[in-house]
Amino acid sequence: MAADLSPTDAEQIRQLLARFPHAFDNADTRALGEVFTADGVLELARTGAVFSGLEKIRVFSRDLGSRSPDQHTLDSVLTVEPDGTVRGHSRYLAIQLDGTVHNGDWFDVYVRTGDGWRIAHRRSVPRYPLRAGEA
Repeated sequence: MAADLSPTDAEQIRQLLARFPHAFDNADTRALGEVFTADGVLELARTGAVFSGLEKIRVFSRDLGSRSPDQHTLDSVLTVEPDGTVRGHSRYLAIQLDGTVHNGDWFDVYVRTGDGWRIAHRRSVPRYPLRAGEA
């Protein structure tokens, strides 16, 4: 059975989760290096888009520019699997430019690096609003 995260590790991961929207929504490409591993993956379940590697994540964030929603991360639960993999499940709210809101779930894998905790894999699974044909 895997050990639980120490309170310090859990707080560092929560700070990482708080740092993500500041970096991503503002296209702060330097700060994204403090969020993702160099080989990190950002996956968008609704569109099927996958951005593999920090440089591709940076370009995606930068290309969104002012179209990037204002994201808020909520209700994060951290778990350690028997093999030591550290996972997170968070909810998010995202405010669009027109003021509409959508929400969903983040499913993450975190790794401890020499520079602190980083996201190795992040998958966004939207909930609402539903698109035509979704139930």
